[in-house]
Formats: sequence, C-alpha cells, structure tokens
Amino acid sequence: MDVANYCGEGVVSEQYLNAEGRTILWRRFNVNDWRFTRYRKLWTEMFPENEILTVNGGTYVHWYDCITDYIL
Repeated sequence: MDVANYCGEGVVSEQYLNAEGRTILWRRFNVNDWRFTRYRKLWTEMFPENEILTVNGGTYVHWYDCITDYIL
C-alpha cells in the first residue's frame, strides 16, 4: 500500500505482487474529497457501493483497478 502524491494529492494505491516481486494488480483509491471543486460531490456520494478504506484517519474510495500486461 502506498499513500502517494505521484498521481495527485489524495491517492492511495495497493499493489499485489507475484512470487517474482512483479506487480500483477494495481488498485487506486481517491480521498473522499478528491477534486471536489471539479465534481461537486464526495466520492462516497458518487460511488456509494465502492470499497472504502480508512488510512491515517482519511476516507479513500476505490476508483479503478489495473491488471498489468505481465500476466496476459
């Protein structure tokens, strides 16, 4: 898990690795008020069924998964 600013502020990601240490699945979660001025809604309002994580007291909502081409 990574709380990072490389994709923009307020992003948490999870990486799932295979036995060789290569990422096979990458999951992105946005902080609940990510780009609020653009969307005018909290992510929990826009995606109430999505998985929610609490990290360091902040709420993060699942946005998308990326399966790497390594396993294809």
